[in-house]
Amino acid sequence: MPHVLRGFLLAGAVVVLAGCGFGSSAPRDAAPKEKVTRAQLAAMVLPKAKLGQSAKGLVPQAGSGVMTNVKYAASSLDPADSAGTLKSSGRVLGYDRTYEHPQLGSRKVSGRLTVSSGVDLLDERVYATQYLHARLNDLERLKGTVDRGIKLRNVSSFEVAGIGEEGGGVRGTFVVPGVLKGHQTGVAFRRGRIVGYVTVMRSDRRDVRQGVMRLAVELDRRIQDVLSGEIVVKPERRAKADPGLVAARKKLPEMTMAAEDVGPGVTVSDEGKAQGQGYKAYRRAFQDVFVGSSHLVSLVAETQVYNAPNGAVTNLRYLATAAGQHEYAKGVARGFSDRTGMKPMNVRTRLMKDPGRGMKGLVVTFELAGAKFTTAAIFFGSGRVLQAVAGTCRREAFDPNDLKPLARRVQARLNAV
Repeated sequence: MPHVLRGFLLAGAVVVLAGCGFGSSAPRDAAPKEKVTRAQLAAMVLPKAKLGQSAKGLVPQAGSGVMTNVKYAASSLDPADSAGTLKSSGRVLGYDRTYEHPQLGSRKVSGRLTVSSGVDLLDERVYATQYLHARLNDLERLKGTVDRGIKLRNVSSFEVAGIGEEGGGVRGTFVVPGVLKGHQTGVAFRRGRIVGYVTVMRSDRRDVRQGVMRLAVELDRRIQDVLSGEIVVKPERRAKADPGLVAARKKLPEMTMAAEDVGPGVTVSDEGKAQGQGYKAYRRAFQDVFVGSSHLVSLVAETQVYNAPNGAVTNLRYLATAAGQHEYAKGVARGFSDRTGMKPMNVRTRLMKDPGRGMKGLVVTFELAGAKFTTAAIFFGSGRVLQAVAGTCRREAFDPNDLKPLARRVQARLNAV
């Protein structure tokens, strides 16, 4: 179950291929079937000081921390993963700590990209074994183009020994077209009912298997030290919130397109908070409105505030790629299918010409029940704030260029807040 955090930045994707071969971590008493707390899981994960040169120059990733089944499923590359399937597999809770290059996603980044260590707690040891081995071939199975347009290539396994009670290693290349290419090496293992993992991703093909296995040995020891009480665990302290992030979230309704931006007499049909992996958002929707010469069935605006300081920049860059356009079109088609029970046909997408300074525009056309429809969206923002304005109507009643003046008015609202 490899995973990738939203924002299209690769985090600690972990998949294991069976092996029995490498390392030096003498086994102690296996993990007992006693309660393992969230604070203990957090204490098991390697702190930056234990990561050595692997984490030099890297910074904490915004999405790190507690990994509930819901959060893990949202970040998984495997479309079969859901909170329900994870729960049925016996997964209780996890904790991930990832460090990333401060300019991850920039084409200028080289060398170390990310380093991760984490643990997953399973309900029983037998579930932990099944959880590990059920995914022994995940990278090989998902090889090619996987969810969200990410490409997985050059998958190979290597053996490990003496780390946990069983485990293995895997290497693979992840490509987010136009955004990121990373060569990742990972080791995962089972200790009692805990599954631990360590991954390192680099921009080059340097062989870091030895270093990753040493980190896995360190993680295995730390897991045992926490379970035995040798490491005394204090209740986990909630990290102080980033003041800038808190302030931006409070202003979400104010930043989001309002009725007066659309035109006189327009009323909001629906609005409220939303959230996704790595961001919180506010959405307003309007029905049966005129925008320029277009008579739209629906008009929706959503403002997203990302935990990551560069979340908006990364997503705007991704939307300009073929993979990003394809992913957006898939989302449009999926939304119509969910609402109508019918599958849109002949779905096509293209970039909008000259949407505006600092903006990206996408136009999706499709057929549904014999009628032709268009959904057009304009995206803009900076830093961690991203806004989208999207309209939908029958193709003959909608000129996507009519969204441009509206997007400029909303951008002015955003800049004024």
